[in-house]
Amino acid sequence: MAAAKTPEQWQDSAFSSVLGVTLDAARAGGGRVWLAGLAAELRSEGAAALITTATLERVLVARLDGGDDGSGGPGAVEYLAGCWRAARAVAGNLRGAPGRGLEPAQREARVQALRAGQRLLVSYMGLALQLPDMFARGGAGGAAVIVDALMADEGANALAPLMPELLSELAERFAGDGLAEVLEPVVAELGLRALVRANRSLLQPGFRRLLAALDALTGDRRVAQALPHMATFDPPACSGRRMQTGTALGPLLALSAFPASDDAIARVYYADAPERSRQDCESLHANLRATVQVLQAALAEAVARLVRSGPAERARTLQLTLRALATNALRSGMHVDMLRVVDDGFADNLAAAWLRLAEPFAADPRLARIARIDADWVALRAVRAPAAGGLNDDQNHIGTYWRELTRINADRDRVDAYLERRAAAAAAAAAAAAAAAAGGDPAAAAPFIPDCFFAAAAALHLGPISTTARYVDLLKRITRFKQEIESIAAAPELLPPPQRARLPDVLRRWKDQLLAMQRERCAMDAHVLDPRRLAAAMAFYRLVMCFLLRQIDANGNSASADDGPAFFPHRPFAMPAEAPAGAPADAPDAPPETWCMLPEFLVEDVAEFFVFAAAYAPDTLVDPAAQVGRGGDAGLRTFDDVLPLFVVVLLARPQYVRNPYLKAKLVDILHMLTYRDPREDDDYVDTLGGNIPGALRLHPCIAQFQASLDENALARAYLVPALLRFYVDIEKTGASSQFYDKFNIRYYIARTLRALWARAPRYVAATRQFFLQATGDAAATTTTTTDASATTGSARRDQRVVEEFVARLMTDTTYLLDESLSKLAVIRDIERRRSQRQSQPEEAAPAAPAAPAAPAPAPAPAEAEGGGQEEGEGGDDAARLQEAERMARSYVSLAHETVHMLAFLTRLVPRPFQAGEVVGRLAAMLNYNLVQLAGPKCSSLRVNDMQQRFSFNPRVLLSELTSVYVHLGIAPSPPPRPQGGEAEPPGVGRFVMAVVEDDRSYSPALFAKAYSILESRSLKSPESLDRLSSFVQRCTGAKVDSRVIEYLESQAPDEYLDPLLASLMTDPVRLPTSGNVMDLAVIKGQLLSDPRDPFNRAPLSVDMLEPLPDLKREIADWRARTIREFRTAQQDQDQARPEAAGPA
Repeated sequence: MAAAKTPEQWQDSAFSSVLGVTLDAARAGGGRVWLAGLAAELRSEGAAALITTATLERVLVARLDGGDDGSGGPGAVEYLAGCWRAARAVAGNLRGAPGRGLEPAQREARVQALRAGQRLLVSYMGLALQLPDMFARGGAGGAAVIVDALMADEGANALAPLMPELLSELAERFAGDGLAEVLEPVVAELGLRALVRANRSLLQPGFRRLLAALDALTGDRRVAQALPHMATFDPPACSGRRMQTGTALGPLLALSAFPASDDAIARVYYADAPERSRQDCESLHANLRATVQVLQAALAEAVARLVRSGPAERARTLQLTLRALATNALRSGMHVDMLRVVDDGFADNLAAAWLRLAEPFAADPRLARIARIDADWVALRAVRAPAAGGLNDDQNHIGTYWRELTRINADRDRVDAYLERRAAAAAAAAAAAAAAAAGGDPAAAAPFIPDCFFAAAAALHLGPISTTARYVDLLKRITRFKQEIESIAAAPELLPPPQRARLPDVLRRWKDQLLAMQRERCAMDAHVLDPRRLAAAMAFYRLVMCFLLRQIDANGNSASADDGPAFFPHRPFAMPAEAPAGAPADAPDAPPETWCMLPEFLVEDVAEFFVFAAAYAPDTLVDPAAQVGRGGDAGLRTFDDVLPLFVVVLLARPQYVRNPYLKAKLVDILHMLTYRDPREDDDYVDTLGGNIPGALRLHPCIAQFQASLDENALARAYLVPALLRFYVDIEKTGASSQFYDKFNIRYYIARTLRALWARAPRYVAATRQFFLQATGDAAATTTTTTDASATTGSARRDQRVVEEFVARLMTDTTYLLDESLSKLAVIRDIERRRSQRQSQPEEAAPAAPAAPAAPAPAPAPAEAEGGGQEEGEGGDDAARLQEAERMARSYVSLAHETVHMLAFLTRLVPRPFQAGEVVGRLAAMLNYNLVQLAGPKCSSLRVNDMQQRFSFNPRVLLSELTSVYVHLGIAPSPPPRPQGGEAEPPGVGRFVMAVVEDDRSYSPALFAKAYSILESRSLKSPESLDRLSSFVQRCTGAKVDSRVIEYLESQAPDEYLDPLLASLMTDPVRLPTSGNVMDLAVIKGQLLSDPRDPFNRAPLSVDMLEPLPDLKREIADWRARTIREFRTAQQDQDQARPEAAGPA
């Protein structure tokens, strides 16, 4: 029986097996390396040549330095990991059945010896990872060994199932002693693997192994704490695009299925998607979305673990996020070089991670923690001093980014002054906090909710919101490119014979490019239309809207969590007071300064999101998950409660938002969510034969939103006046394109008002009340009631609004009708000449038309064919036709809507349109356009398929235009005037006289022609035709009276004539800025378009005008006397004239 081994002998045997070495030459071989040098060294020291816990480290160093083994073998980390695994296995055997025959104390001693060996192996493993060149055997591939094990399936790598334990031991050994440096090469290797195409593509399984490795690393709290302290976690040299390749987590955050990140998504996965059915595409989307959901859930969990690992780590993770956003701020621009900023995948994943972090307080139905969001966070971040040892402001860009953001309602000078004050206050607060903390960690006290809120908002702004903007642009480019390809393909006869011969090849290339663009669209659909993604964003924007409304609630707000429930959204919102125009920033009713200093993108992104969702993903708007609340005490609902309130408040208080285009986006929301298709309009004013409604099915969200407006007391009181005011205010935006922008915005306002008027009488009543109150018609307003306050603004301001509204509506009608009819005339002329050319011989074929407006990669026809467009009438006609068609489609829709609004409002409230300052121009405009629609050249407006191509219906235009004559020139106008009103308001006669005094266009024969068209086409009822006939008869009688006016103006002294129009003044006023005297109606009309003195260009307003009562009486007396003299002279002439031979 063999003698029992001593503890030293057992250790020598066990460690020799574990390490694959021996100090005994007789036992060398069989995978064991004889360390002859170390053995001799030990003997020379008088020690036994045994591998024990006392000599283990010397043995290990000798082996790592190469020892006497010249065969190469594994690298240091691989060798150490193998030894660690072997030691673990031996220790496991001792605790199992093989160790049961040992004494407990003996077994425990052996286990502890192996555990000491494992700890030593882990220590040297960490050293080898930190210093790859420390040992002769080398550790250059050490990180790859760890990553291979982290990414491998358990059965494919012996170390894989043991990685959680190994990471735990590494963390235990190096915690506080360089764990970040140990892990840095591992994370760097993982990042390199994420850049490999096989791992980067979500169509391959490699990315899942990357996520498994990341999950294993961050699953240990100590490892998660170490990661933000790595030098590569947020290196100062990385900014912009390099954030997704040069930072530790960048390559992992850049994993995505966006086509810009992985072209195989569009080229392979969606190869035939444009030809597939909608159901098949949805199936493709569902599979890809599920994969993306796995990716983003894993990344969000990893970021959350970093944030939760400790205050300092949270601060570093936040800084990485904010710096990534700050150095990629250009992503939100219109024309950005996408190679200079992070791609859509990185930005989207970062936003998803921070949305997940914000979910506990953003998805709370009652928003119990909204009071913890500090509205001054942006200012504090902009002036925050860099932490000790951290990046300065020039390096991290964070302060610069938040400092230079456009604010909701403050210019650059005001922002700088505010930040200067906040910087001083912040410095004082920091000094006090430092003294109180006495060396404590300031990060520990930093509140996370405001950090998370603004980080998530900024990540959404630069990520999903900017991505959807480019997606919408892609859809427009596809539509435009497709239409223009079809246009060229449908008219090959316009091309000269040489180009016509090559046209099939050119079209084939263009169609291939169009197919590539459509594949890209399908790939983008999977992301931007993902219901899960949209619902999460909508829930967050519910919090954003409530936070913004909370800042301007007239009830006040509180930054204290204890007082939070006393304010919105935990109690009803109160409309803030309206500051007078031009009031200083510190006026009592001025918008709060904290509100003014908030970033504009908070409001802009809300508007962008809901406009996009309404247009492309309306199901999201009524998704219960996105609504969050259930109404009442169960929390406000996003779509039903918060959104209508948000839109109405910001439109009703325009001074709270500085950017007019931002308010225009709120109008876009209203237009989309009260939408009525123009092809189904059946509410033409005083016109028969409208469209048949119901042919198109509208999404239920429209009816749901309209019902929400109906239930909202603030919407009932403020919405209509707000829209009417904004119709005026949008005249000047400060942009170079303001002249054309205003027409689109006013079109949306008109369509929204039209939808409201058709929905409920209360909106019609609100419109009528606004006009009558503004014009001082107190008797009329007594019959009109609203659901809230009877007054929603300054009476003087509203009077100006009504005057300018009428002027703008009249001017727009003139311009839009003129442009519409002129463009249709151009189209008719070109089409006529094209028909003539088609019948000519082949050699007369015209030159090629303009190339499709394809994106940059598309070859233009001239480039594709190797030559430029030939000069000639044909080429010019093709370009002119495309331009005229494009403009006609826009102008015709705008003109139809503007004329309808004019007809509707002149019927509802005729008085403002009969005012002396506008009636002359209005009558001239009506007469001029009546000539176009019913005059000798009306046939020139007829073009092929004009209603289908341009939605142009000249009959409806004529009918509604003639309705305006009746509404303003016949009293009483329907609806009946209130009791006590005048039977013949003075404005009626004034309008009739203005019509007949227009010598340029007025003609009784013209009205007869219009009457004939309306009657023969059954466009009006017999009653309406009778009223039109009565108006024409009034005009005939008034034409005689106009001779009196002509006589008066020819006989009047110069001081009685208005200096601008040379017309007889009836209400003279003095202009204080120049001293000239003008008629009140004339100068008021002048000031509507230009608020300056016409003689010296000095600023002038109506309230500055000085009445001249003495001169007014003098003119009135002279006028009455002169009229008597004129009539007497006329009677004398009639008596002196010989009698006619027969009856007239």
